[in-house]
Amino acid sequence: MTRTLLKAAVVAVVLVVLAGVGYGIIHARSGGGGTSQPTASPSPTTTSVAATSTPVPAPRWQVAKAVGPVVAYKAPSTSSPVRQRFGKTNANDFPSVFLVRSVRQVGGVTWYNVWLPIRPNESRGWIREGSVAIYTTSAKIVIKLAERRLIVYRRGLLLGEFKVAVGSPALPTPTGIYYINQKLRPTTSGGAYGVLALGISAYQPKLANWLQGGPVAIHGTNQDALIGQAVSHGCVRMHNVDVLKVNAWVPTGSPVVIVN
Repeated sequence: MTRTLLKAAVVAVVLVVLAGVGYGIIHARSGGGGTSQPTASPSPTTTSVAATSTPVPAPRWQVAKAVGPVVAYKAPSTSSPVRQRFGKTNANDFPSVFLVRSVRQVGGVTWYNVWLPIRPNESRGWIREGSVAIYTTSAKIVIKLAERRLIVYRRGLLLGEFKVAVGSPALPTPTGIYYINQKLRPTTSGGAYGVLALGISAYQPKLANWLQGGPVAIHGTNQDALIGQAVSHGCVRMHNVDVLKVNAWVPTGSPVVIVN
Protein backbone atom coordinates (compact mmCIF):
# COMPACT_ATOMS: atom_id res chain seq x y z
CA MET A 1 0.00 0.00 0.00
CA THR A 2 2.78 2.39 0.97
CA ARG A 3 4.63 1.59 -2.29
CA THR A 4 1.48 2.32 -4.34
CA LEU A 5 0.99 5.70 -2.65
CA LEU A 6 4.67 6.59 -3.23
CA LYS A 7 4.38 5.86 -6.98
CA ALA A 8 1.24 7.99 -7.22
CA ALA A 9 2.99 10.93 -5.55
CA VAL A 10 5.99 10.73 -7.94
CA VAL A 11 3.68 10.66 -10.99
CA ALA A 12 1.83 13.71 -9.70
CA VAL A 13 5.10 15.69 -9.25
CA VAL A 14 6.25 14.79 -12.77
CA LEU A 15 2.95 15.97 -14.25
CA VAL A 16 3.21 19.29 -12.45
CA VAL A 17 6.77 19.86 -13.74
CA LEU A 18 5.81 18.98 -17.32
CA ALA A 19 2.85 21.30 -17.14
CA GLY A 20 5.12 24.16 -16.05
CA VAL A 21 7.59 23.52 -18.86
CA GLY A 22 4.78 23.37 -21.38
CA TYR A 23 3.45 26.73 -20.21
CA GLY A 24 6.89 28.26 -20.51
CA ILE A 25 7.23 27.12 -24.14
CA ILE A 26 3.76 28.34 -25.11
CA HIS A 27 4.36 31.69 -23.37
CA ALA A 28 7.63 32.21 -25.25
CA ARG A 29 5.99 31.50 -28.60
CA SER A 30 2.96 33.68 -27.90
CA GLY A 31 5.35 36.58 -27.24
CA GLY A 32 6.58 36.44 -30.84
CA GLY A 33 9.87 34.69 -30.13
CA GLY A 34 8.95 31.75 -32.34
CA THR A 35 11.28 29.42 -30.42
CA SER A 36 11.24 27.48 -27.21
CA GLN A 37 14.57 28.89 -26.06
CA PRO A 38 14.43 30.51 -22.62
CA THR A 39 15.01 34.26 -22.37
CA ALA A 40 16.84 35.94 -19.52
CA SER A 41 15.15 38.73 -17.61
CA PRO A 42 17.15 41.33 -15.68
CA SER A 43 17.05 41.08 -11.94
CA PRO A 44 15.01 43.82 -10.18
CA THR A 45 18.28 45.26 -8.86
CA THR A 46 20.02 45.32 -12.28
CA THR A 47 19.69 48.18 -14.77
CA SER A 48 19.22 47.12 -18.40
CA VAL A 49 21.88 48.87 -20.53
CA ALA A 50 19.89 48.40 -23.73
CA ALA A 51 16.87 50.09 -22.19
CA THR A 52 18.67 53.14 -20.76
CA SER A 53 21.67 53.90 -23.02
CA THR A 54 21.48 56.62 -25.68
CA PRO A 55 22.91 55.75 -29.11
CA VAL A 56 26.15 57.61 -29.79
CA PRO A 57 25.80 59.67 -33.00
CA ALA A 58 28.32 58.96 -35.74
CA PRO A 59 30.99 61.68 -35.96
CA ARG A 60 30.47 64.29 -38.65
CA TRP A 61 32.59 67.23 -39.74
CA GLN A 62 31.56 70.42 -41.49
CA VAL A 63 33.30 71.49 -44.69
CA ALA A 64 33.15 75.03 -46.10
CA LYS A 65 33.20 75.21 -49.90
CA ALA A 66 33.93 78.56 -51.54
CA VAL A 67 31.08 80.06 -53.57
CA GLY A 68 33.18 83.08 -54.48
CA PRO A 69 36.32 84.84 -53.24
CA VAL A 70 37.10 83.93 -49.61
CA VAL A 71 38.99 86.00 -47.06
CA ALA A 72 40.40 84.25 -43.99
CA TYR A 73 40.93 86.61 -41.04
CA LYS A 74 43.02 86.11 -37.91
CA ALA A 75 39.96 86.79 -35.74
CA PRO A 76 36.18 86.69 -36.39
CA SER A 77 35.97 90.30 -37.54
CA THR A 78 36.44 92.07 -40.87
CA SER A 79 38.62 94.61 -39.05
CA SER A 80 41.03 91.84 -38.05
CA PRO A 81 44.26 91.33 -40.07
CA VAL A 82 43.82 89.14 -43.14
CA ARG A 83 45.35 85.68 -42.81
CA GLN A 84 44.99 84.68 -46.48
CA ARG A 85 42.81 85.29 -49.52
CA PHE A 86 41.44 82.44 -51.64
CA GLY A 87 39.65 82.24 -54.96
CA LYS A 88 36.59 80.14 -55.67
CA THR A 89 39.04 77.60 -57.10
CA ASN A 90 42.69 76.93 -56.29
CA ALA A 91 45.82 76.88 -58.46
CA ASN A 92 44.75 73.53 -59.94
CA ASP A 93 41.26 74.81 -60.77
CA PHE A 94 39.77 72.64 -58.02
CA PRO A 95 37.09 74.17 -55.74
CA SER A 96 38.55 75.78 -52.61
CA VAL A 97 37.42 73.91 -49.50
CA PHE A 98 38.17 74.27 -45.79
CA LEU A 99 37.66 71.90 -42.86
CA VAL A 100 35.64 73.62 -40.13
CA ARG A 101 37.13 73.52 -36.62
CA SER A 102 34.44 75.54 -34.80
CA VAL A 103 31.56 77.98 -35.39
CA ARG A 104 30.91 81.29 -33.61
CA GLN A 105 28.18 83.92 -33.76
CA VAL A 106 29.47 87.49 -33.55
CA GLY A 107 26.97 90.34 -33.78
CA GLY A 108 24.45 88.10 -35.52
CA VAL A 109 27.02 86.95 -38.10
CA THR A 110 28.20 83.35 -38.37
CA TRP A 111 31.96 82.85 -38.48
CA TYR A 112 33.76 79.59 -39.23
CA ASN A 113 37.15 78.82 -37.73
CA VAL A 114 38.78 76.63 -40.38
CA TRP A 115 42.01 74.84 -41.16
CA LEU A 116 43.74 76.48 -44.12
CA PRO A 117 45.74 74.80 -46.92
CA ILE A 118 48.75 77.08 -46.45
CA ARG A 119 52.12 77.18 -44.72
CA PRO A 120 52.87 76.69 -41.87
CA ASN A 121 51.10 73.37 -41.41
CA GLU A 122 47.87 73.35 -39.39
CA SER A 123 47.29 77.07 -39.97
CA ARG A 124 43.80 78.31 -39.12
CA GLY A 125 41.69 81.36 -39.87
CA TRP A 126 38.16 82.79 -39.61
CA ILE A 127 35.82 82.83 -42.62
CA ARG A 128 32.58 84.79 -42.66
CA GLU A 129 29.27 83.27 -43.76
CA GLY A 130 28.12 84.11 -47.27
CA SER A 131 31.40 83.35 -49.00
CA VAL A 132 31.07 79.61 -48.43
CA ALA A 133 28.48 76.84 -48.57
CA ILE A 134 28.53 74.22 -45.81
CA TYR A 135 28.25 70.45 -46.21
CA THR A 136 29.19 67.55 -43.94
CA THR A 137 31.32 64.44 -44.13
CA SER A 138 31.43 61.39 -41.88
CA ALA A 139 34.69 60.02 -43.33
CA LYS A 140 38.14 60.28 -41.77
CA ILE A 141 41.62 59.06 -42.68
CA VAL A 142 44.23 58.16 -40.06
CA ILE A 143 47.83 57.57 -41.18
CA LYS A 144 50.22 55.79 -38.81
CA LEU A 145 53.72 56.50 -40.08
CA ALA A 146 55.65 53.98 -37.98
CA GLU A 147 53.30 51.21 -39.11
CA ARG A 148 53.22 52.45 -42.74
CA ARG A 149 49.45 52.13 -42.54
CA LEU A 150 46.50 54.20 -43.77
CA ILE A 151 43.12 53.60 -42.13
CA VAL A 152 39.72 54.81 -43.36
CA TYR A 153 36.71 55.34 -41.10
CA ARG A 154 33.19 56.39 -42.02
CA ARG A 155 30.35 57.01 -39.57
CA GLY A 156 32.77 55.89 -36.90
CA LEU A 157 33.21 52.45 -38.46
CA LEU A 158 36.39 50.98 -39.89
CA LEU A 159 36.16 50.66 -43.68
CA GLY A 160 39.65 49.52 -44.60
CA GLU A 161 43.37 49.50 -43.83
CA PHE A 162 46.13 49.79 -46.41
CA LYS A 163 49.91 49.47 -46.47
CA VAL A 164 51.56 52.67 -47.70
CA ALA A 165 54.94 54.24 -48.34
CA VAL A 166 55.77 57.39 -46.37
CA GLY A 167 58.39 60.13 -46.27
CA SER A 168 62.06 59.28 -45.95
CA PRO A 169 64.00 60.07 -42.74
CA ALA A 170 65.41 63.17 -44.49
CA LEU A 171 61.98 64.32 -45.73
CA PRO A 172 59.43 62.84 -43.31
CA THR A 173 55.69 63.03 -43.82
CA PRO A 174 54.49 65.82 -41.49
CA THR A 175 52.29 64.83 -38.55
CA GLY A 176 49.19 66.80 -37.57
CA ILE A 177 45.54 67.41 -38.42
CA TYR A 178 44.87 68.11 -42.09
CA TYR A 179 42.13 67.49 -44.65
CA ILE A 180 41.67 66.48 -48.28
CA ASN A 181 41.60 69.76 -50.18
CA GLN A 182 41.68 68.49 -53.77
CA LYS A 183 41.45 65.40 -55.96
CA LEU A 184 43.61 65.40 -59.07
CA ARG A 185 43.92 62.89 -61.91
CA PRO A 186 47.37 62.90 -63.57
CA THR A 187 47.48 63.17 -67.35
CA THR A 188 48.99 59.68 -67.42
CA SER A 189 48.35 56.88 -64.95
CA GLY A 190 51.84 55.48 -65.48
CA GLY A 191 53.65 58.33 -63.77
CA ALA A 192 54.95 58.83 -60.25
CA TYR A 193 51.49 59.80 -58.94
CA GLY A 194 49.76 56.75 -60.36
CA VAL A 195 46.07 56.96 -61.23
CA LEU A 196 45.04 59.61 -58.68
CA ALA A 197 46.36 62.14 -56.17
CA LEU A 198 44.36 63.14 -53.10
CA GLY A 199 45.92 66.44 -52.12
CA ILE A 200 45.89 67.32 -48.43
CA SER A 201 46.39 70.64 -46.66
CA ALA A 202 49.88 69.70 -45.44
CA TYR A 203 53.23 70.82 -46.85
CA GLN A 204 56.67 69.26 -46.66
CA PRO A 205 58.48 71.80 -44.44
CA LYS A 206 61.83 71.32 -46.22
CA LEU A 207 60.53 71.75 -49.78
CA ALA A 208 59.16 75.29 -49.77
CA ASN A 209 60.85 75.99 -53.11
CA TRP A 210 59.01 73.17 -54.88
CA LEU A 211 56.13 73.85 -57.26
CA GLN A 212 53.15 75.29 -55.31
CA GLY A 213 55.21 75.22 -52.12
CA GLY A 214 55.71 71.47 -51.81
CA PRO A 215 52.20 70.22 -50.95
CA VAL A 216 51.74 66.71 -49.59
CA ALA A 217 49.36 64.21 -51.20
CA ILE A 218 48.08 60.67 -50.83
CA HIS A 219 48.59 59.23 -54.28
CA GLY A 220 49.07 56.16 -56.42
CA THR A 221 52.42 54.98 -57.67
CA ASN A 222 54.32 53.35 -60.51
CA GLN A 223 56.69 51.68 -58.03
CA ASP A 224 54.60 49.15 -56.19
CA ALA A 225 57.67 47.42 -54.76
CA LEU A 226 58.37 50.44 -52.54
CA ILE A 227 55.01 50.32 -50.72
CA GLY A 228 55.66 49.78 -47.03
CA GLN A 229 58.92 51.73 -47.00
CA ALA A 230 59.96 55.25 -45.94
CA VAL A 231 61.16 56.54 -49.31
CA SER A 232 59.04 59.48 -50.50
CA HIS A 233 59.58 63.24 -50.32
CA GLY A 234 56.76 63.44 -47.76
CA CYS A 235 53.81 62.15 -49.73
CA VAL A 236 51.93 58.97 -48.86
CA ARG A 237 52.04 56.44 -51.69
CA MET A 238 49.47 53.70 -52.20
CA HIS A 239 48.84 50.90 -54.65
CA ASN A 240 46.70 52.33 -57.46
CA VAL A 241 43.78 50.00 -56.72
CA ASP A 242 43.89 51.09 -53.06
CA VAL A 243 43.91 54.84 -53.68
CA LEU A 244 40.86 54.43 -55.92
CA LYS A 245 39.03 52.70 -53.06
CA VAL A 246 39.91 55.49 -50.65
CA ASN A 247 38.80 58.07 -53.19
CA ALA A 248 35.36 56.42 -53.44
CA TRP A 249 34.96 56.32 -49.66
CA VAL A 250 36.28 59.73 -48.63
CA PRO A 251 34.81 63.04 -49.87
CA THR A 252 36.82 66.21 -50.35
CA GLY A 253 37.11 68.11 -47.08
CA SER A 254 37.37 65.00 -44.90
CA PRO A 255 39.93 65.14 -42.06
CA VAL A 256 43.32 63.43 -42.36
CA VAL A 257 45.09 62.77 -39.07
CA ILE A 258 48.77 61.84 -39.37
CA VAL A 259 50.59 60.39 -36.35
CA ASN A 260 53.98 58.80 -35.81
